[in-house]
Amino acid sequence: MTELGGTTLLMFLLAVLFWCADRRRSALVISYAVAGLALLLSLKAAFELPRPPADAMLLPLEGEREGYGFPSGHAFAAAVVYGGLVSVYDRGDDWRAVAGASTLVVAVSLSRVALGVHYLGDVIVGAVLGIAFIGVMNRLTRGDPTIGFGIALALAVPAAAVVGTTDALLGLGGSIGGLLATRRLEALPALRSRLEGVVLTGLGGGFVALITSVEPVVAAVEPLLVVLYAILLAGIVLAPAAVGRLEVGALESRRA
Repeated sequence: MTELGGTTLLMFLLAVLFWCADRRRSALVISYAVAGLALLLSLKAAFELPRPPADAMLLPLEGEREGYGFPSGHAFAAAVVYGGLVSVYDRGDDWRAVAGASTLVVAVSLSRVALGVHYLGDVIVGAVLGIAFIGVMNRLTRGDPTIGFGIALALAVPAAAVVGTTDALLGLGGSIGGLLATRRLEALPALRSRLEGVVLTGLGGGFVALITSVEPVVAAVEPLLVVLYAILLAGIVLAPAAVGRLEVGALESRRA
């Protein structure tokens, strides 16, 4: 359950939505996620509040002991992504969408407390900040994902300079890649068939896996890692252009 608020799963979910659903709206939520990551890292560094003691952990999750505990990154990310999807896709009046997003945020938050990696206050503040962040980004971006990635870049530069972790470099590289790629958003071909969506998801997923496999090789050189993350985000956004040239949708139409 806790992984529903993790960076890897959330970014893959948003990538699939971008490839197969409304691309402008999905790109906007991706920009929220990248900007939120940068902001969160800066907040953690500013407060410097520790996690619960190691003996409070339910499972021996050593990777979860790294970094500060306040505010909760998983609770914040879940609120930004799931809440952002409800907001950006104009589903705020749909009680089922609101209830579903709320359930996911609560489940992720409580799982962090149950695992012993956060105090209850960490996740409450994280979720509340995430919801507030959506409102601020909605107002500032006015529905333009390029503006969203511009804000992400403005937040990511100080985060990378101060924090310098892999996540901070992801925020910096992702914001650069997203800022450059979304300038061509309107030129991307529309999804023409379900088959094309399947092909796009498969090839796009393969691209993400390839970039992930290269990550350990360049991890020691921070500038290369930033470039790699920029390529990752730009590749996700521009993948429909590459698949569109395969004319998969046209092939399916001729078969029909």
